Amino acid sequence: MMAMVWKTCVLIVVCSMSLGGCVSAVKPPTVMVASFHASAIDQLVVLPVVDHRIDTSSGLDLDGLVLPLAERQLTDKYYLHTIVRDRAMIQQITPAVLESPSRDWVSTLGPSGSRWILLLVLEDSSSSFSFGSTGNAEMSGYLFDKEQRTVVWRNKELSRVGQGGLIGMAMKGMMEHTAVRVATNEMFRALPFHHEK
Repeated sequence: MMAMVWKTCVLIVVCSMSLGGCVSAVKPPTVMVASFHASAIDQLVVLPVVDHRIDTSSGLDLDGLVLPLAERQLTDKYYLHTIVRDRAMIQQITPAVLESPSRDWVSTLGPSGSRWILLLVLEDSSSSFSFGSTGNAEMSGYLFDKEQRTVVWRNKELSRVGQGGLIGMAMKGMMEHTAVRVATNEMFRALPFHHEK
């Protein structure tokens, strides 16, 4: 019986997710260069997730939480991709650098010899009690072309999830994780398919 209640709660959380509800139109990305064609990407390198939260006390395992979602989304959109987990590659990435990335800096991203780099950034996340609990997250994604030394696609997504009542209060610990997952999946919706099926 308890297992059934738990599964029901999870479904309620997911279906009350984000600011737009369960079904919404795909919003255009924040930035997409007119000359960019996804079909030009032969191999996409996904870097570890950058944590730009001011408060990191919740200690989220972002690579464990976000990268599997990224892998699934890219597979569903027909991108050949490689996941890189060497966090040394992202240590010098600051909000100021991403605000206005220089051409020289873009050319240094990722492994040597790679061209297309996807960088995922958690800007903010939290959970809180109300009569129940809520979770919030803000996720950004950047797609770089090292050959052209520029950002060709960028998107940002906010999410809010929640569950009311005593059950929601008991679920506070998972709300932040759920909000990050929702923001990640929503952000990827604006990434074009590599090619049609």
